[in-house]
Parts: sequence; structure tokens; C-alpha cells
Amino acid sequence: LLSVSAQAEQFWADNSISVLYGSDYEFNQDASGDGVDTTTMTLEHVSGHSWGGLFLFVDRHNGGAYSETYGEFSPTYNLVKMDGFVSGINAAMTYEFGSASNGQQLDNFLWGAGVDLKVPGMDFASATLYYADNTEAFGNSTDYQLTLAYGAHFGDIIIDGFLDYSFENDEDNGAFFTDSMNFTPQITYDLAPTLGLKNKFKVGVEYSYWTNQFGIDGNDQSAVSLLLKAHL
Repeated sequence: LLSVSAQAEQFWADNSISVLYGSDYEFNQDASGDGVDTTTMTLEHVSGHSWGGLFLFVDRHNGGAYSETYGEFSPTYNLVKMDGFVSGINAAMTYEFGSASNGQQLDNFLWGAGVDLKVPGMDFASATLYYADNTEAFGNSTDYQLTLAYGAHFGDIIIDGFLDYSFENDEDNGAFFTDSMNFTPQITYDLAPTLGLKNKFKVGVEYSYWTNQFGIDGNDQSAVSLLLKAHL
């Protein structure tokens, strides 16, 4: 135990709080089908360790009569480190959890493996393939999910985000459920140098393009939100 404790080191960590404001979300619409103005507050942590990495966040959505808490806990464990375009192979898992004012609850577990990538001009990039064991709130209990994560900066302009592609895997669901894709980049400008701040203070936008949301055929989302993000 002493040996394991001595070898388990944290190399770096970053914590942030952000606020999003938008109105074109599929999950929050009025009786006529129009999007309701929604504010999302997010607490986020990411860190690198001798054993791997950890990413977690918690969202709190509020808009009109609707509210929701959603979060993800995602550790990765280093299996192999190497030089080259593929710089590492990792074991990965994600726990998705949430509850909403409409009574829906979520407890999903994703298990998989991924690779770290050295892409010229990018700060980080990774690709992970998961097997997802989902709750059946939307009837789709299992699927496979490919997750791409990326980030790059150009001076004080930062572009980062993710792409999730879920492969519908339940034959009993019939044609109603289908593959879905969630592509969500953030484009921000760091005001910290201008304001004389030590940590990043970013303003910008988030774009959420989600086809067949939750695997439901035709349930598509295209939403632009204003973003304010402070690193702690």
C-alpha cells in the first residue's frame, strides 16, 4: 500500500465553473414546440495522474418549469505509453447520472478502451470506444459509443469539445430507435491577459448539434448558447 501511494501522483489539475444561456434545446420546449430560455451552470474538473486521468462535471439546467441535474464521472487508466501519433492506450469508464423535474432519472455505465493522439496543432485529442449499459428511460438499454475529444488554441482563442456517436444496438426496439450523433464544440476567447487575471476567464459560444437525440429517430437539436467560463 505504501508503494502504491508513493507512485500515485497528481501531475496537474484544472477546475472551472461556467454558465450557458440558450433557447433551442430539444429537452426543454413549451406546449407549441418552441424552445424555452434555459440557463445551465456547470462545475468541471480535469486532472492528470501517474496512473491515468480524470474528467468529471455536473450540469444544472433551469428554464421555465423545467430543471435537471446531469453529470459524468470519467476516469481513464494508462495501459501503454508510446511515442508517435498514438501516444497512449487506456482503459476507460464513464458513469452518467441525472434526474429531471419531469421524473426521468439516469444511471448509465460505459466501459471501454481508448487512445491518446498527438495531432499536429492540437493541444490534446483522444478516441474511445465504449459499451454502454443504459437505464431504459428512452427504451434503448445497450449500445456502443465512439467518443472523440479534442482541444486547440490559437493565441487567446480556444476551440475544444467532443463528438459522441452512439450505435443503436437493441434489436427489440424496432425502427423507432436509431444511431445518434452529438457534436458539441466550444469556441471561446480568453480575457484573462486583458483583465490581468492569473487564471483563464473565457467568453464565447457553445454549439450543440445532436441528431436523433437519445436514439429517437428525428429528434434533432441545433442550439447555439452564450458561454462564460472561469477557471479556478
